Amino acid sequence: MIWLDFTTTISDGMAYWPDNAPVRIRKTLSMAHGAAANVTEMSLSVHTGTHVDAPLHFLRDGADVTRLPLETLMGPALVVDIQDEHFITKPEIEHLPLRPGSRVLFKTRNSRREWSTRPFDPDFVRVRADAAEWLRDQGVVCVGVDYLSVGPADTHHILLEAGISIIEGLALQHAEPGEYELLCLPLKIAGADGAPARVIARFIGDK
Repeated sequence: MIWLDFTTTISDGMAYWPDNAPVRIRKTLSMAHGAAANVTEMSLSVHTGTHVDAPLHFLRDGADVTRLPLETLMGPALVVDIQDEHFITKPEIEHLPLRPGSRVLFKTRNSRREWSTRPFDPDFVRVRADAAEWLRDQGVVCVGVDYLSVGPADTHHILLEAGISIIEGLALQHAEPGEYELLCLPLKIAGADGAPARVIARFIGDK
């Protein structure tokens, strides 16, 4: 089975949330200029590219990223193609065969382009509160989206207060709908409200 990379490449000057730190990557040592080795430095928000939100991101006393239950980020995950051009809504997803412990990744029109190399798009497709509540009520443990945010504050609160792990900024441009085996490992950063992650998956079958 072929492993697919669902990770958005982190690159200098890439798209970032407007009130977060911009992404800067530069060589601090270069063999081309006489150094013994190449060394790269980077400066970025923990909510850059493909990343995981910790409860601390929106909950005052929430757990930081080092305390995320990694089992929520690994295992079977359903990739779902969303047709609505503006929101992920309950009416569009309430037919999904989800059960307690399910993971779901939403592919929207955000994935019709390589969004990370373009200016921030404030009209990205996001999870509406009614969909977040329905996902919570199904016992879902992980929700992933194909842009920098899962949605507004109310959506974050609904998911994080229920202990649902959030993966944002997924690269789903080449992912077909269906079930996958998912591996998502966020960086272990003490006290952080989120962390960049490498996400890979392999197709299991149609669902």
